[in-house]
Amino acid sequence: MLNLSYTYLDQKSTIGDTANSSLGSVGYDIFNFNNDYAEDGFVSRHRFVAYGLWDLPIGRGRAIGHSFSRWMDTVIGGWQSSFQMFAKSGIRYTPYWSCDDCDPIEPGNLGSTSVDAVGDFGFPDFRPTVLSKNYYTHQSGSNAIIWNASAFGVPSIGSDLFSNPAAASRAFLVGPSVWGVNFGLHKNFKVTERLSANLGVDVDNLFNHPMLAPDFSDGGGGCGAGCFANVGDFLLDVDHANPPPPGQQPSLVPLTAANPPGQPSSSCPFGTPCYYELNPLFGQLIKSYQNEGVSPSRQVRLRLRITF
Repeated sequence: MLNLSYTYLDQKSTIGDTANSSLGSVGYDIFNFNNDYAEDGFVSRHRFVAYGLWDLPIGRGRAIGHSFSRWMDTVIGGWQSSFQMFAKSGIRYTPYWSCDDCDPIEPGNLGSTSVDAVGDFGFPDFRPTVLSKNYYTHQSGSNAIIWNASAFGVPSIGSDLFSNPAAASRAFLVGPSVWGVNFGLHKNFKVTERLSANLGVDVDNLFNHPMLAPDFSDGGGGCGAGCFANVGDFLLDVDHANPPPPGQQPSLVPLTAANPPGQPSSSCPFGTPCYYELNPLFGQLIKSYQNEGVSPSRQVRLRLRITF
């Protein structure tokens, strides 16, 4: 028995799906939801699935070993193999910055009372400014990196927060493709009319192939500095000695090259993003995840089932 299936999926929406049955998700710009019209996250464009069973042609009455003695047939003949495999293209992620002290000045957002770049009702997070088109790097090795953090600057958090044309959109980045294979070998033994046994071995992730596409727990917001799509954190350095004139809002401008990562500015306007740290794990493929019923690493299970 062999079953093969292929799915081509183009699923788009204007808001993310966080699998929250009661609340759904939160729009980034509640005044223009169409700005977030994009492919849904955690949806693969291409997906191939196959599974099957094969009675090995070994044993009495089969192509090989049809003249086996009864005891040889009991040991060698009559085995059945099974397999399950999948292969699918990468899913989409939304890059974001986390703000550690934006709460007093951020605009409100329905449902979460804060700006929510990834729609998970998490802490305040913002869409990054795209500085370069070289946001894919595809470095290899033990700590492979798929995205280039230097291509994303801190967000504009001034009056153009939602209208900044250089800001990354929802589902802006595509993650790695993944595949995996499970395999089984088993045989039924007829002991008596009413007693039988099934002996076998099941191997999850037969080739011990790492599946490096982060799942829901590590792919979006609310995960802290270890999140796969988190570019980094920034702070607003409020200069109480030089507040804005009465009736005026703070001047909120993005960081420049004169203000290097991880270094506070010596002359920082009131309310300016003056300090930021890049997430060292942004876009790093360092962990294997369970996917489509395939374990993140090879697992071998022996089984014996007695039916009477």
